[in-house]
Amino acid sequence: MLKAAMTALALSAMATPLALAEAPATEEAASATLLTAKVNGMVCDFCAQAVTAMFGKDEAVDGIHVDLDSGEIHVMLKAGASMSDARVEELVTKSGYDLVEVSRVPA
Repeated sequence: MLKAAMTALALSAMATPLALAEAPATEEAASATLLTAKVNGMVCDFCAQAVTAMFGKDEAVDGIHVDLDSGEIHVMLKAGASMSDARVEELVTKSGYDLVEVSRVPA
C-alpha cells in the first residue's frame, strides 16, 4: 500500500506544475519533501529491499518507494525534516550502489 501511495505521489508531483499545485491543507504538509535519488546498479527486488532497509533507518524518512525500471529511489521526508545530498549519497553507497543525482520537490 505504501508503494502505491509513494508511486501516486511521485507521479502527481511530476505531472502537476508546481505553480499550479494546490496549497497544502496545513503548514506541516507544506514542509514535507519528496526526494528522488537516481541510482546506478539497482536491478532486482533484493536491491530494492536493501535500499529500503537502509533509508528506513534514517529518522528523517517517512516513506520509501524504489522504482527499479527507472533506477530511482523516491523518499518522502517527514514534515520539517531534511536530508543533505551527502547523506543520500552515504545511504546509497552503504546499500551498495552509485548515486547519479538527487532532486527534491515539495510534497
